[in-house]
Amino acid sequence: MSHFASAPQKAGPDSTSLLPDLNHVVIPQNLRSRHARIQDVDGMSALINEFAAARIMLARGPLYLYQNIQNYRVITVPVDGEDVVVACGGLHVLWEDLAEVRSVAVHPDLQRRGIGRSIVLDLIEDARQLGAAHVFTFTLSPVFFGSLGFAPVDRNTLSPVVWAECSKCPKFYKCDEVSMMLHFPQQEQNHDQS
Repeated sequence: MSHFASAPQKAGPDSTSLLPDLNHVVIPQNLRSRHARIQDVDGMSALINEFAAARIMLARGPLYLYQNIQNYRVITVPVDGEDVVVACGGLHVLWEDLAEVRSVAVHPDLQRRGIGRSIVLDLIEDARQLGAAHVFTFTLSPVFFGSLGFAPVDRNTLSPVVWAECSKCPKFYKCDEVSMMLHFPQQEQNHDQS
């Protein structure tokens, strides 16, 4: 499955982007993620759906994002006096020991700067703090997730609760994503929960 591109990925050149042009913006060096707020939904939706239009990730509408806002992290930068979402990602807990990293997106003008890595590492830490034993993802960027400790896993070995989620996906019958898993060492789980 090495034919899948690793991050970064961009929407096609003929797409009409709703994202701001960030080429003229001075980007701070030490961008940090924070938990998303309701005010971030429009920016998150534009960013995620830019990639969804290119069939790189699944679309997320405003209703879904509002209802799951507490599961998301964002990175913003000031543009013309307003904070603009330039990266986002979500952590969805599926069961007592299992969480999924999903909807990771970085503005095309800011890729290859460690921003996606920062978001995913923060989501992994969130999963660890919640007490998850395993974090998985479905991705078209296996090299990127592999660099963060995820390993490919046979999708047929995943918990049935994952398949309940997958059945809602438009790619269900023809999934082109790689399933990957990250396992936390047992001692870490026990230590953090004491």
